[in-house]
Amino acid sequence: MNHSANNGFSLPEIMIVLALIIILSTTAIPSFANMLDHYRAKSYVQQLSQQLAYARVTAASSNLPVQLCPGENTTCQKMWQQYPLQLLSFNPATSEQTLLRELPKVYSGHKLSYNRDSLTFRRDGSLNGFENGTFYYCAKSGTQWYYKLTLNQAGRARLTQVSEYCPN
Repeated sequence: MNHSANNGFSLPEIMIVLALIIILSTTAIPSFANMLDHYRAKSYVQQLSQQLAYARVTAASSNLPVQLCPGENTTCQKMWQQYPLQLLSFNPATSEQTLLRELPKVYSGHKLSYNRDSLTFRRDGSLNGFENGTFYYCAKSGTQWYYKLTLNQAGRARLTQVSEYCPN
């Protein structure tokens, strides 16, 4: 019986396999980064939608207004993408604000915008007058999708993904 002495790979075979790995990884990494951005955006807007539902229910059950705004230390700011989003319960009798929950600020390079500086859920769970509107969550520039979270005057939210460039 003759046994072959070839038990390993030759140098050309190893070079071909390495070249294929490099080619596949250079095409997979950008699509993986886009997939990660998409997952982060979807996760964030779903959390925001849940926080809005929580604020609405809390306002109705506690019989106290609940405000959502970007800020720190119960101080509201006007920049939705630069600060964490705070849910604050407001007691009109004592003028005291209590931090209920906080949603971290958006991911680096992503954008969150709303057409108002803040929004307040009244004691019946609806929004204060003319605070209804649309949140726009956009990933990094150049992506052909974004998320839209629309709030109606009753305080209900509707989340949709749009397959276009971000309008902001």
